[in-house]
Amino acid sequence: MTLLSQLAESHRPAVQKLVDAGALFVVNHSGGKDSQATYTVIASLVPADQIAVVHCDLGEVEWDGALDHVKATVDHPVHLTKAIWKDGKEKTLLDAIEDRGLWPAGPQRYCTSDLKRGPAEKVIRRLSKETGRSLVVSCFGFRREESDARAKKTVWSDVPRNSKAGRTWIDFSPILEITTSQVFQIIEEAGQEPHQTYKDGNERMSCVFCIFGSKNDLNNGAKARPELFKKYVELEGRMGHTFRNGQTLEEAAGITLGELA
Repeated sequence: MTLLSQLAESHRPAVQKLVDAGALFVVNHSGGKDSQATYTVIASLVPADQIAVVHCDLGEVEWDGALDHVKATVDHPVHLTKAIWKDGKEKTLLDAIEDRGLWPAGPQRYCTSDLKRGPAEKVIRRLSKETGRSLVVSCFGFRREESDARAKKTVWSDVPRNSKAGRTWIDFSPILEITTSQVFQIIEEAGQEPHQTYKDGNERMSCVFCIFGSKNDLNNGAKARPELFKKYVELEGRMGHTFRNGQTLEEAAGITLGELA
């Protein structure tokens, strides 16, 4: 039995109860390896008409080809969402950072809440209404191995703040317990390949310059997207606030604008 089959079978009893109850399973897909493995697991357990895929379009701060990769590795339409300011204009990450005058940080991860979670939940609520499925299972590629915060997560969790107006909302992290190497194994078993950025040496695929990115990933990002690197460095200068507490992006990436010139 393959790793994919083993993992799917471990979740099958709980998932089947929700499938039988008519749940809508929504995969939150960034284009990264964990999202890709999560979709693969869900697709092996849930009927196609009970699956939806949502991608939060982060614009220029995403790795090139992220959306194309999502579309190429799923068998469902991809529902796109973008953050919007109150005046109706598109809200970008760099605009939001400059508006606050502060970079996101661990306790203040407004980049996630404002540009990912909030917009995605809006789309999921719409899909729930349109499909008439009031039981929602929102699926994520979280893994304990990634961080101390994610190590504390549970595979299943109720979401009271979204369980309103006759709707029941549950978060599901089907790959929470597996390792990075097992993620790549599941992708291979599905006959797919991960996004090119992993082949180019990245450990993670979040924003090109994520506040949690390793030196390796930030350095790769600077070399791959020097024009975006310059925007970040110039924004630091305008705001007088460093990318990380006491550390500039150039220091965190181990490379300077001058070296990229």
